[in-house]
Amino acid sequence: MELISLLSNVIKENITTKQILLEYPESTIKKLVDKFTKQTDDTEEEIRKTIADFERFKAAFNNEDKDIFRHDYDKVKSLVADKVTRQKSKKNLEDLVQEYITKYKGADLQLVKLNIKKFFEIKTHLKNLKDFKKDVTSYNPSELNSLVNKYFSNFNDEGLNPFVIAMFEKFKKENPDDDPLTVILPRVKRFINHFELIPLNTKLSAFMSFLDFEHAVDGYTPMEESEYDVPEIDTSDVDIAYEDDDVLIFAPDQKHKCINVRKKFAPDRRWCTSWEGSSNYYYNYRLNQNLTLYYIINKNLPSSDLNYATVILVDRYGRMRLADGSNSGKYAGSTVIPWNEILSKVPVLKGKQDYLEAKPFSSDDMTKMNKYKNYNLRTTDPIQELGGEEEVELWMELRGPNFMHITNGGEIFGNLPEEMQKKYIGLGNELSAEMVRALTPSARTYYISKKKEKILQKSLSELNENDMEVIMSREMRPYYKSLKTKFEKDISQSFKPDFVQIAYPNDPNAKFARMFGLDLLFDLLPEDVEFLQIENKSKDDIILTIPPTIGKFTKMGTLVCENIIKELPSEVGNCTSLAFLNLTNNKQLTTLPESIVKLTCLDFLSVMGSSIDVDKLPKEIFKYFDPSDVFWDINFPPEMRGNC
Repeated sequence: MELISLLSNVIKENITTKQILLEYPESTIKKLVDKFTKQTDDTEEEIRKTIADFERFKAAFNNEDKDIFRHDYDKVKSLVADKVTRQKSKKNLEDLVQEYITKYKGADLQLVKLNIKKFFEIKTHLKNLKDFKKDVTSYNPSELNSLVNKYFSNFNDEGLNPFVIAMFEKFKKENPDDDPLTVILPRVKRFINHFELIPLNTKLSAFMSFLDFEHAVDGYTPMEESEYDVPEIDTSDVDIAYEDDDVLIFAPDQKHKCINVRKKFAPDRRWCTSWEGSSNYYYNYRLNQNLTLYYIINKNLPSSDLNYATVILVDRYGRMRLADGSNSGKYAGSTVIPWNEILSKVPVLKGKQDYLEAKPFSSDDMTKMNKYKNYNLRTTDPIQELGGEEEVELWMELRGPNFMHITNGGEIFGNLPEEMQKKYIGLGNELSAEMVRALTPSARTYYISKKKEKILQKSLSELNENDMEVIMSREMRPYYKSLKTKFEKDISQSFKPDFVQIAYPNDPNAKFARMFGLDLLFDLLPEDVEFLQIENKSKDDIILTIPPTIGKFTKMGTLVCENIIKELPSEVGNCTSLAFLNLTNNKQLTTLPESIVKLTCLDFLSVMGSSIDVDKLPKEIFKYFDPSDVFWDINFPPEMRGNC
């Protein structure tokens, strides 16, 4: 991510880093540098340049991102880098190219542009390479060309180039449900082999989602004939609607037939009607949407052409949709396309429209529809009840169950095997917090890859219980510090000493405590808190640990902890102004600390609904009541109180 530091060298000569930072006083800059130094190996000069670039681009950021003090260093660099590559990359590249060709007169302009972009592509993926810590202008044209092409190739003497491996690992980690060898690796190789076809103002691949990357590669680069070996797949059982010397039209009427046609003729295509595993939605298209599928092989085109293999989906009214090799935009099989436009992409279909007819459901299809379309589970184990994974897959695609609205839906979801959990997620269903906790490791990674970006953009008040479960997952640990800093900023300005509420699940303070602990929240609270209310209003068994720092609230007169704790720390005895203590409905609370006798101002104590064991209470408290009486609500008479 040092791209911004390097690009900042091309700012006009009369604007220095110090001038850019004038909006921040030096004391503030020093605080930022001290903070960021603990989070990175960058030099102080590099950190200052990153701060300068943040200030330069700040006006174009979203409102919630404009405050640099809310972010950790990686987030600051990411925001700046993304803005550079999205909106400023072309201008900055031109500036840098101009500086370069001014320094190296006679250099090939187009080659310089290409090699500088390659330099930053490599640099953002392989951050620790010594050669890329230098300024790009320190290399003459010949040196720069040799350097970037050393990495901008598929292989070196040791096998796959480390640049290829770095890109491959990035997208494989973010997309665990994709087949890395047929979906990810070929596109990484095409990106490298045909990089000159990718527009120079396209953002760096390190900052792309795989969907962005896939569309860039498929939209601008040709598929290579040697990219994959055509597998030996038997498609003799697939009906052929039409064939001549120019075109072959398959009419598969079963899921496995779609898969086999794709695997044999176009194994790199991403059509969801013919993919394997949880990403296949054949039943949804054929039975739920009543679409008839035709796979078109254009014999006149090389297999690398986007229109060599296409899918046409015909609805019951004869209207057609088209999925080409890119499987994106209007050609992703979800948009009705006029016949003349289909012919412009697949001209070998001229005169063949009658062969692409809508077909009624077969008797087998009708049986499936009748069995699964309106089927309601009677147990919490769908595999056992329905007879296997394929039956569960059929039921989920046809019935479209929403486990969040089904009794015991969380338990049903937890009983699904990994691939079926992914299938449920892939169908666009939301998960409850209980369901998130029930995810298998691979399904959790898959789910979080889909949720992560939206969650990272949310404010604390926008988070739901599902989002919080995601944030507390292992996969989100790299974002823990930046989220904590962001959310601290959200709540630290809202505290009022006269009343602080921590009410789970909707209160922002409670959300923060749920994710990061009450101890961190208490560190943010002012010491002169007078009324503190901590309660769980959800149906979940949420237990928070009251930290010892509660003892700092010496002016607190009221403390309410309802349905949320299992013990009070002894430091509560330091809250010497406490007069009202409500501990109701804490089912796991079995005793009170001996230090409670120090609360000489206490005139009311309630432990109703808790599990207080009289035998475990400190003996000193017995002076306040007769344990044989109904003591769960205690109003202490004035003579039992000290001087308050």
